[in-house]
Amino acid sequence: MMNKILKIGWFLIGSFVSLIALVLTTSCSSKYTTPPAGYQQVNLVSDNGAGGERADPNLLNAWGIAIGPTGLIWISANHSGSTVVYDENGNQKLAPVNIPLGANPNAASPTGIVFNNTTDFIIPNAGPALFIFATEDGAISAWNKNTGGTAVTFSSTNAVYKGVTLANCGGSNFIYAADFHNGKIDVFDTNFHPVTNYLFKDPNIPAGYAPFNIQNIDGVLYVTYARQLAPDNNDDDSGAGRGFVDVYTPIGGLIKRFATQGTLNSPWAIVRVPSLAFSFGQEENAILIGNFGDGRINVFNSNGTYQGQLMSKGAPISIPGLWALTFDLVAPTNPNRLYFTAGPGDEDHGLFGYLEKM
Repeated sequence: MMNKILKIGWFLIGSFVSLIALVLTTSCSSKYTTPPAGYQQVNLVSDNGAGGERADPNLLNAWGIAIGPTGLIWISANHSGSTVVYDENGNQKLAPVNIPLGANPNAASPTGIVFNNTTDFIIPNAGPALFIFATEDGAISAWNKNTGGTAVTFSSTNAVYKGVTLANCGGSNFIYAADFHNGKIDVFDTNFHPVTNYLFKDPNIPAGYAPFNIQNIDGVLYVTYARQLAPDNNDDDSGAGRGFVDVYTPIGGLIKRFATQGTLNSPWAIVRVPSLAFSFGQEENAILIGNFGDGRINVFNSNGTYQGQLMSKGAPISIPGLWALTFDLVAPTNPNRLYFTAGPGDEDHGLFGYLEKM
């Protein structure tokens, strides 16, 4: 009888220990192996309204995105040679601003756009630029309300600019533009004059790759690289693993390699998750890198450790022709919205919307 009681006791103790182990194992699993949070895509505007969103025929190959001091969202429409202006819900607020092809009245092909929060970069007889644009035609253009419905072009070269940003170096402000065709970063001073002593070189980037975009995050410059499509080297040759991301000082010194190949695929978008986006579902200061090649969004921590991709219902989100990603840091009525632009249909169409946690 005593042996039977002891066996029952050991059985109960063993079952209890197993139960505790199961609980602990389940708890650890839920903490460390849960898939990334799910997100939903909300389309606000397209060029044709095919998905039920508002239609704007000017929104062709929606590319760069910038938010001004009033909270309005400015988007470069690459194939219509203009910039469209919306509120946070995609309603048109201003007439499109034309981006000219130098002195030529024909429209240019704008790509990156950046808001100028300095008093530099003076437009003659108009005051400081409010927005600065880069174009695939090799132009740097600027606009403020005194220029009317057309931006003023300051530079025209054989460059193919895919992205643009501003940064301060040694107390002076500069424009930085990613020249994809010639494989370099061009730098301009406050008078829109080229500066030639800024290197931006990484000897370990393979031949055939070129700067695709550039973004200022906390005073350092993130540069994405995509493979050039030969022989003209004007467009990217996308594919799995075709991409790199470097971090540079504003004077062009290489700080570190941030991301190498892996899930990168012609990476263009670069954005940091701000503290305001506390409900977005990713850690503060995480860096999101969007792929133009497959429309997926890669998540890295601030040290460059890969964390996965943004998911929806168990599969990676994929936005065809994905270009820009941004949070609203200026007038954030919706701080957890991750706004995006895209040029689906081989860049023949345009799309503007946002992602939010489900």
